[in-house]
Amino acid sequence: MVARDLYEGTRTAGAGDINGIQHLLQPLEETGAVIKRSNEQLLEEIDKFTVVQRDGSIIACAALYPFYDEKCGEIAALAVAPECRCHGRGDKLLDYIEKKAISMGLERLFLLTTRTADWFVSRGFSECTIDSIPESRRTKINLTRGSKYYIKKLQPIYNRIIVDKVG
Repeated sequence: MVARDLYEGTRTAGAGDINGIQHLLQPLEETGAVIKRSNEQLLEEIDKFTVVQRDGSIIACAALYPFYDEKCGEIAALAVAPECRCHGRGDKLLDYIEKKAISMGLERLFLLTTRTADWFVSRGFSECTIDSIPESRRTKINLTRGSKYYIKKLQPIYNRIIVDKVG
């Protein structure tokens, strides 16, 4: 597999993707796994979403909300279509989001979850306290959801250039 094929179909979402994102998120909203977002809210935040498209359909999405002052970002609304799960789509999307965060100068990612902690832990996230969350985000957390907080320190990407020693 060539590197460009790894993220084939992965791109920043646009206004035309709102229905596809809603289609992915609706079942998760109904079970309480993710918070409900109106079409208006999605439209306002569309540039925060990354989508994976295959054959004209959105098969995965995730949002990245940067907190530049704290050099961290929140991952939210990560969803993969049921028929595409267990094929590494979530892993590739998370990897893409991590690389995007690094390119934005972010050093850590955090998330709030009520159900998928094991999946994130197996991908390098560790449980943290609410104090690890930026204060501006902390004040907006709905404590009644019972979310747990997870954080991951990002590893900078260095170009691997081999230089022959001369002399």
